[in-house]
Amino acid sequence: MTSTDQIRARYIDELIGSARMLETVESAAVAEAWASGAVAEWASIGGSPGQLAPRIEGSSPLAGALIDWLEGGAAPHSGAEWVADIGAHVLVRAVRLIDGSKSSEIGWIFEYLAPSGDRHDLSVTTVDGVVVGLSVGPGGLAAAAEDDLARGLRIEEVDIDIAVSQVQQSLNGQTSQLSPAAEATLPLLLRRLGVNHEFKDSGTSVDRTMPERDRDDDSYATELIRSALRSQLDTEVPDEVTVARHTFMDRLAVDDPDATVLFEVAGIDPTSDVDLNTFLRLIGAYLAPVDLRAHTDQQFTALVELEPADWIGVILGLSRSPVGTPVDGDVLVRFINRAPEITTTIPAADAPRISWTFEQMLFSWQITGVLDADGAVGEAAHWLLPHAAIAALG
Repeated sequence: MTSTDQIRARYIDELIGSARMLETVESAAVAEAWASGAVAEWASIGGSPGQLAPRIEGSSPLAGALIDWLEGGAAPHSGAEWVADIGAHVLVRAVRLIDGSKSSEIGWIFEYLAPSGDRHDLSVTTVDGVVVGLSVGPGGLAAAAEDDLARGLRIEEVDIDIAVSQVQQSLNGQTSQLSPAAEATLPLLLRRLGVNHEFKDSGTSVDRTMPERDRDDDSYATELIRSALRSQLDTEVPDEVTVARHTFMDRLAVDDPDATVLFEVAGIDPTSDVDLNTFLRLIGAYLAPVDLRAHTDQQFTALVELEPADWIGVILGLSRSPVGTPVDGDVLVRFINRAPEITTTIPAADAPRISWTFEQMLFSWQITGVLDADGAVGEAAHWLLPHAAIAALG
């Protein structure tokens, strides 16, 4: 299996697991947004249009039907109560947002009404005529914007067809400047507005050369972790660590692609024996990656841009969290911002990007026992994480 195939296979497994959330949502808009993110992520890892729904519909028929609709198929007809709203939302209003101080367009709000009475908005943020942000939210954004009139914001009612046409022009012929969160909403925007987009190639490609590591930064991080977590570092190897290592070795025995890719990231010979030191280096692979060829350009760029302080905050936060604490990218960002040993914080504007970046590597901690099967702090985490960080950075 090639690295690209491994990425796609892992994504399918993750998507099938996350599809369970569709059982708890209460509106079609939320379900459509979930499907939009799924389609966008599939495209970002090179998946072909029309190939995602067939690969998950056996495990989650509703998820498969939602994705098929988003890619141009018929709307699903059975499932939760909100299913009847899929594909039936009516665009009832379009509003242009204008910066009064500059008389320049800064975005659009499209208001939708579903047969059930559910209202929600699609908002589009623009800079110099280029779409840079997209989001789905509850209805009422235009009313909220009207409350901001005193701060120089102007709103302008626009004919719906004209508004759709102008957003189409803002999308076409532009190099994408969307954040990962906005990219996740793009398929839904295109389906709702019935438009296409053809981003021009920027003419540049991502330089996949791994940056040279700063040994001073690594030494500083190592010493800080040693100082902050000395009590955990001074303990004997607990039985839970041995169990986690043998469970990981069982994955290797059946050629689990997630397990084998860690050797590549850590720069370790895949035929090496998985002794304790090797196991720790695999757990810490993403702290000091050697080879990220199994990752997309977007993942590569995001992962190599993580700062030593980001990793310090994550390691300290997880090592101090009770077993069973749920973990996702947002939780890790909060750990970074709350670590007393770190003097910098992640700005709110950067938090979604950093959160997304960490979520690209969390699988590595789940298959090595740092996190349990539900993605929560595992019983071996408190010993494994600080030792793995030192093995990777030392």
